Amino acid sequence: MVDRRGTSCEPDDVCKYGYRDDKTYWLSTIDRFEQQPRVPAEGTDIRQYISRCAVCLTTNLVLAFHSQRASVTPDCPEGWRGIWTGYSFLMHTAAGEGGGQPLTSPGSCLDYFRSAPFIECVNDICDVSSNQLSFWLIGIPGGEREQWNQPRRVVGGLDVLRQRISRCRVCVYNGGLYEDIVAKEAPPGVTATGVFNFGG
Repeated sequence: MVDRRGTSCEPDDVCKYGYRDDKTYWLSTIDRFEQQPRVPAEGTDIRQYISRCAVCLTTNLVLAFHSQRASVTPDCPEGWRGIWTGYSFLMHTAAGEGGGQPLTSPGSCLDYFRSAPFIECVNDICDVSSNQLSFWLIGIPGGEREQWNQPRRVVGGLDVLRQRISRCRVCVYNGGLYEDIVAKEAPPGVTATGVFNFGG
């Protein structure tokens, strides 16, 4: 893990590393406010706050599906298989900066709901800043009949808010369904080989 991931290069062929106060953001292991570092973490103390990950390879399409319901986890479409379920994560901001990903991305479906799902690092020091915000897709309590109504304001702890966050499921394409449709509908000489198959 390196909290400063890049170097800046100028037109006169001079590159500098460690001269800027660039920030990086990392998924964190912090579940509740009480687990946040009391003082900014540095050195090897940073590791306990950084989430670990695995890199996986597939030749099939992987997408996230969101229910916009807190009590309903969506099913995968026909021809798809579920990998995991989670909570619909939109984006984050801190110190006027931020980022996110498309809602179709598996990264928008996090296993756990956390009010501070990321930690900010700058100059080899990491901390949960007081101005950082996380944005989550909210579940519409009454479904379609209430989607145009004025939303009711809710302030509460994690247990209260977790009941309002949209649920999601990440699915991988199993193959078969679309190939069968193409095989039936395609003109002579056109095959369905490789439909939605990336890298295969």
